[in-house]
Amino acid sequence: MPANTYTTYTAVGNREDLINKVFQISPTDTPFTSAIEKTDAEGVYHEWQTDSLRAPTDSNAAVEGADATYNEQDPTKRIGNRCQIVQDTFSVSGTQEAVKRAGPKEVARLSAKKAIELKKDIEATSLVSGAAVVGSKTVARKMRGVKGWCETNFLGGAGAAAPDPDNNTPPVAGTARPFTEDLLKEALRLAYEAGGNVTQVHMRPVDKQRASGFAGNATRMESVNGTGKTAVLQTSYSIYASDFGNVAMIPNRVMSAVNDTAVYAIDPSMWALATLRAFEKEELAKIGDARNWQITWEGTLEARNEASSAQIRDLAA
Repeated sequence: MPANTYTTYTAVGNREDLINKVFQISPTDTPFTSAIEKTDAEGVYHEWQTDSLRAPTDSNAAVEGADATYNEQDPTKRIGNRCQIVQDTFSVSGTQEAVKRAGPKEVARLSAKKAIELKKDIEATSLVSGAAVVGSKTVARKMRGVKGWCETNFLGGAGAAAPDPDNNTPPVAGTARPFTEDLLKEALRLAYEAGGNVTQVHMRPVDKQRASGFAGNATRMESVNGTGKTAVLQTSYSIYASDFGNVAMIPNRVMSAVNDTAVYAIDPSMWALATLRAFEKEELAKIGDARNWQITWEGTLEARNEASSAQIRDLAA
């Protein structure tokens, strides 16, 4: 290099190389609340009714010409869940909005970011909330999640106790044990015998990896483009062909984030997300040289029949 060559190391007027896109690595998926039905709530205590069929019998035979007799009929069961307010806020100074910068406007960026974060909060609460909270002027209302609803088909470790939604009691933790195929088969059988049609199993990513080691995943090599050449090593699967139908094995990142050591076998048709107030972004009163915003959603989880699904708890970390 010739002496006194003017280089970037001494220049002070070069513009920075900062592209106009913000990359977000954080996961945004909400597989449970995305899969279940959506409905409306009309009050802070959302109620619905459930019913059940009597057990079948092989002695239902009537005498020809006999008078009809009438059995006592069971009423429907009226149950409900509390609507929970999920919200977040942000504030942006007037100067920050005015300066020239890379990337989108701060209000637009933070609005989109907060909406994603709140959806993940709803996913977490819908799964792992063990009991509802009535709420008061000083205590926030809270919905009951799948963890607090699934009592009929409950598989816990030694010493565990199932939740009691009638008395708003969360499950009692038991001794941790590994996630096994036998546990999965039992959960699917229990839900099927109770009338459910499980099509999804939600679990932490670490338990999805453990499920990939189940004995049923025996075929390890896959041919490529029908050539017969086994060039791809298959170490996982996404569909589990059970005795009661195919079920999707879904890793749920949110469950890991909240340390939920459970597996949920879900019949999506028997759950719904009931919205009292849809997502709303509202600008609050201006304080000083800043604009203030709040994003809010209010709703609850509707358990149309908890016996349609199952939960396996107390799984090893």
